Amino acid sequence: MYSVFLVEDEIVIRDGLKASFPWEQAGFAYVGDAADGEMALPLIRQTKPDVLITDIRMPFMDGIALSKMIRKELPDTRIIIISGFDDFSYAQEAINIGVDNYILKPITKDKLGDVMSEVKIKLDKENEKNNYLEQFKEESQEYEQFARVKFFNQLVNGTMSVLEVYERSEELGLSLDTTHYNLVLLDFTPMTGVAAAPAYSKQMARLSEQLMQYLKCCPEYIVFHWSMDTYAIIVKGDESTIESHTSNLIENIKRRCMVYEDEINWYLAESGILTRFSEFAKGCQVANKRLSCRYMNPAGHIFTDDDIEAIKNSEDNAEASIDQRLVSLFLENAEESEIQGFLSNLISKQTKNALNSTMFCKYFAMTMYMCVCDYLRKLSIDPNEALEDDTRRAIENVNCQTVMELVEKMFEVAISKRKNLVGKQSKSQLAAAIKYVDEHYGDSNLSLNEVAREVNISPSYLSAMFSRENKTTFVEYMTSRRMEHAKHMLLSTNEKAQVIAEKVGYKDPHYFSYIFKKTYGISPKEFRAKGQG
Repeated sequence: MYSVFLVEDEIVIRDGLKASFPWEQAGFAYVGDAADGEMALPLIRQTKPDVLITDIRMPFMDGIALSKMIRKELPDTRIIIISGFDDFSYAQEAINIGVDNYILKPITKDKLGDVMSEVKIKLDKENEKNNYLEQFKEESQEYEQFARVKFFNQLVNGTMSVLEVYERSEELGLSLDTTHYNLVLLDFTPMTGVAAAPAYSKQMARLSEQLMQYLKCCPEYIVFHWSMDTYAIIVKGDESTIESHTSNLIENIKRRCMVYEDEINWYLAESGILTRFSEFAKGCQVANKRLSCRYMNPAGHIFTDDDIEAIKNSEDNAEASIDQRLVSLFLENAEESEIQGFLSNLISKQTKNALNSTMFCKYFAMTMYMCVCDYLRKLSIDPNEALEDDTRRAIENVNCQTVMELVEKMFEVAISKRKNLVGKQSKSQLAAAIKYVDEHYGDSNLSLNEVAREVNISPSYLSAMFSRENKTTFVEYMTSRRMEHAKHMLLSTNEKAQVIAEKVGYKDPHYFSYIFKKTYGISPKEFRAKGQG
């Protein structure tokens, strides 16, 4: 139901229209009235009606002045003017400023009914168009996420100027106009130790959907699907609100994740308050280092600097020794970007002091080398072929200045080999996913989640793999298949557009026409006429 506001200085007419016309039956809610423009303006600003009916000639502020202000402040409000036969010049001016219709006095019930019916049709069409646009945006979210992740990577790598950050964020519809930020990393690393793409999980799919719905409703949060298992959330606020916004976010995430604690591993860390875009690179490093505590404490959830200190000062680290099980767990699950943070957390204060000794540096490097070799063999990869030929010699010559760089290189090789292996195994799943889309795109309920479930892979992994391998998103591919079939049917059959829409996967023929025109620049009807002409 649409809302309507009436401005009329003659009380008899105003009360008569309010009482005698069946507003609700016509599809409108009567939300208020006033005797002139001056009294009406604050009420209109408050109620924001869909339709404004106003007389032209009124004391204090006439209908022309009121219409100009409403057209500027509430451009979506439809304006209907009431005029007498001697108000033609006023009515002409009103039409010039963009009013939608006018009613000549005396106003009859039938006359008003016709005008309101006409306005309602316009509003319905406008709403329908907006609904299609929202649906299209919803379906295009996968592509937007792809572009958003690229933006986020540039932000945390410090490769954009302040002007570029503002310009690029505006292009993506991301509002960064605030004074304080916090960066929260939310990770769902399964910690399975299996070198394979993450399998489909109904609980994980449900939790992801719940989290995205919550974050979408809160303008103070901007979420990026940063990697296969990790979300990055930028918290926005000012000096007085940033901490409460952050704590509210963490509490909401915790409450939702705890429901699935027996089935899903979840981990969280924050950067701390940031006040400049140039601080995001350092902030991301801080959050990543805190998050890498999950490899030392897989049973934990929310990690801070206190956890880092506790790990370094724990009784297990009382001596200069390395827990090789933690190294294996890291190599099985981590990204290359986490290596430095993990190694920093792994090394206790005693170990750090011991690394001043060349002898201990050789022991540390050899221990890491053996861990990497064991993991590569687990992947059925020959360590001698994977690692550089001079690795053993580099270990023999290592010192306190070169030891960490050498270990980082070995870790990078192991993680890269694991990801390549997973990528090769995943290509067969991607082929199966594409085949499934090709066979089922006519199903209006087909979704990324359904296809992921069919080929037993996580939706986020399938989405990322689809974009990387096919240079197009899942939704774009599905839409292209539907549009290609629709074009063929438009030219080769006499089926109505409604029937074609159903056969290619669209329940709503109007939305099908909207997508077709957005794709090809012309409507299905115009395309058929052009092809047959």
